[in-house]
Amino acid sequence: MPHRFSDIALVLFTRTAAEEVREKNFLPQGSPAQQLAVAEKLIQNSHKLLACTGLPYFIYSSAEQKGNNFGERLQNAFANFFALGFKRVIIIGNDCPQLTPTDILRAASKLQEQGVVVGPDTSGGVYLLGLTQASFTRKSSFEHIRWNSARVLTDIAAAFDIAAADLNFLAKYTDLNNSRAFAKAFRQKLFRSGLRRFFRQLLGLITTRFNYPETFRLPFFYTRSLCFRGPPFLY
Repeated sequence: MPHRFSDIALVLFTRTAAEEVREKNFLPQGSPAQQLAVAEKLIQNSHKLLACTGLPYFIYSSAEQKGNNFGERLQNAFANFFALGFKRVIIIGNDCPQLTPTDILRAASKLQEQGVVVGPDTSGGVYLLGLTQASFTRKSSFEHIRWNSARVLTDIAAAFDIAAADLNFLAKYTDLNNSRAFAKAFRQKLFRSGLRRFFRQLLGLITTRFNYPETFRLPFFYTRSLCFRGPPFLY
């Protein structure tokens, strides 16, 4: 692992596939089996994405998350990894099909220069949030950040006393929060080839219920442990 990234934690902050299906409708006319297959594939894709950075990473599933709402759970996740001794933490979700390992490594590099890095989505939210310990310590609560709204970026800037224009941005990508976003991403070919083939086959051929495991509860991974197993993971 490169020495300059030895103090960073990469974290996939995710619900189980079953929980995702209860909260999101990916396919307007999809069966429960199809919805579950989409959610499971997106989680698996994010899992491999972190593995392909070559850096250690964590899966922080709903079983580990503590708090009464999304903001509290996210804040506690950051606090947990800073308490473990990491100086920088990058958290991603499971529903941004355009995100690449290069984006994540770029965020890690930016955190060496600035205290806050965001990956903005097209609806005003974020698909990635990176913080240094110093920035997190200055912010006592995520309470006033209006998560799941078009005000997330503005609220993050205010929370960390940064002008919105001065936030350290990555590229703007699409998050798959509902069936409209999923259909748009498929139509505009935002999925990379491996995901697109899977979803095309799923939409056209599925006739029986999939029996996928509900969650990846994996404690810790090193370098490219999953990146090159099985068929190539295409970006």
